[in-house]
Amino acid sequence: MDLNSQYFEELWLSDNQKKEPTVELWDFRAEEYNLSLSTESAQLNRKEKVQTLIDKGIINNESTVLDIGCGSGQFAVELGKKTKKVVGLDFSENMLSHAIENAAAAGLKNTEFIHSDWDSFHCNQSFDLVIASMSPAINGPDHLYKMIDCSRGFCYLSAFVERHSSLKEKLYSLTDQDYIRQFNKLNYIFNILWTKGVFPELTYETGIHHRVFSLVKAKGIYIRELLVSESPDLVNRIHQYLEEIAENDMINESFQQRKGELIWKQS
Repeated sequence: MDLNSQYFEELWLSDNQKKEPTVELWDFRAEEYNLSLSTESAQLNRKEKVQTLIDKGIINNESTVLDIGCGSGQFAVELGKKTKKVVGLDFSENMLSHAIENAAAAGLKNTEFIHSDWDSFHCNQSFDLVIASMSPAINGPDHLYKMIDCSRGFCYLSAFVERHSSLKEKLYSLTDQDYIRQFNKLNYIFNILWTKGVFPELTYETGIHHRVFSLVKAKGIYIRELLVSESPDLVNRIHQYLEEIAENDMINESFQQRKGELIWKQS
């Protein structure tokens, strides 16, 4: 079999296993998400990633950066401290509010945040680095090629390749849905690039991620993550189970996860 880019494009398009988060979910999660990325360990991790990009010669103080799906802007802010200009975009207004606040708190004047999804965004300039860090925006070949077209230098993309939570698995079972532990997006992207003569650097980061929510917040988050808000019966199943396992009106969840990171230079 001749494995060309079209083969992997079609595989990617036919693989609809993972439900992508909605705008409404990210608006609902924005405050909690921002706090979770403001911990000392999260800040150190971002500093190390940015320093690695500097050490590899990917960015410097004259570089421009586009951050696709910037969320609450912490990565964009860290990049803004070391580059000339960072443009971040996200489809969640609540996330962007935090991004603007985080940039202001860091004293940055070289960041710009745009309310837009990736489909609607018009890339009127090219950037030295285009990143999509754990972003659901790149969910098909066309999104990938648009990302590539916006870069005149390098691209950075990260995504989960494996993620498992016993709590989430139980909730999927309660709502009669299949729980997917492994994801193939990074594999498709790697192979698409390879068939086009682009040889990305691939690294993995494995760890355990903990989430702690109040029972009230957890009820709102999980019905949105499982996309069952329109089904009163399924909402009730989730709420009842969360009430059963709550300790002091708090819900604890632990994920075993593996992230993959791709970095490549435009030809």
